[in-house]
Amino acid sequence: MKNELGKYDIVLLFSGGLDSLLSAAILKKQGLSVLALKFVHPFLPKILELSERFYVEPQVGVDVLEVPTDEDYLRAILNPRFGYGSNANPCLDCKIHFFRRAWEFAKRVGAHGLATGEVLGQRPFSQRRETIYLIEKEAGVSRMVVRPLCAKLLRPSVLEELGIVDRNSLYGISGRSRKRQMELAKQFGIKKVPTPAGGCLLTDPGYAARFFDAKLHGEVDLRSFLLLKVGRHMRIGGVKVVVGRNEHENRILREKFSSGCYVLEPIDGKGPTVLVWNNADDEVVTEAARVLARYVRGRRYVEVLARSPSGNERKLIVESMPEEHVDKLLIGD
Repeated sequence: MKNELGKYDIVLLFSGGLDSLLSAAILKKQGLSVLALKFVHPFLPKILELSERFYVEPQVGVDVLEVPTDEDYLRAILNPRFGYGSNANPCLDCKIHFFRRAWEFAKRVGAHGLATGEVLGQRPFSQRRETIYLIEKEAGVSRMVVRPLCAKLLRPSVLEELGIVDRNSLYGISGRSRKRQMELAKQFGIKKVPTPAGGCLLTDPGYAARFFDAKLHGEVDLRSFLLLKVGRHMRIGGVKVVVGRNEHENRILREKFSSGCYVLEPIDGKGPTVLVWNNADDEVVTEAARVLARYVRGRRYVEVLARSPSGNERKLIVESMPEEHVDKLLIGD
């Protein structure tokens, strides 16, 4: 990083996908210094190791600054002014928030404006022409955003009008095809092409169901939203229960999320780790143990070790819950 946020010409909202990599490369080729902001939020599709920071190494040599989620972001997600999309995706409010924060960084580093990797028409909800202009207006950055991949299909930004960015060297790409982007990747020497960064878990129906359930029950902090990525989720007597789907998820549940929860595991280790929220009574813990037994192959009765939030342990021998009963408990699976 240049001198702890030194001076830059332009701040790029950086997803880590090919489109934002290309936009960085296009701007850098014009001799502009670019600060790429990677906003780290709990709805990134990247699952686990669940490191607190989601690091992306760009191939075009620009500086990347990771910016963690703040409380204002969570408030915008939970009470979106422009509402949710088809699932739990408040795309307009989300983008407005990130544009506002990026503009704050732009002022700190003396940048002339912002840039994105957006492509007109690539996403039906947030990348229409009228929506793009609405987002800019609401974020207070009207005409201060350059979109190198589709600029020639939009009105010129102030940066283009002033000659800070050469409009003639920008592109007019639209739609969902990635053919032109793949050609540009070769042209700019980007050998390792990332998968499309379009994945926000809030657009996923299963995750959306878990999100709205968590919101209904007041589980609306960063830890709760990260946990929604892991395992099978259900409620027993109104209490959250999470079941690991494989050893990787079992380890994540134990290492990252077990604090303040009951932890249930089969005595012989051959089965899932189960977390039960700490407001559970003995009946809920026993039923959760029966859910665990459902996912232990070939056994009707299973011996389970239950560890309370305070560290007290007890052993339970439980009968496996019928599959159809477990299915009714599942949220978003």
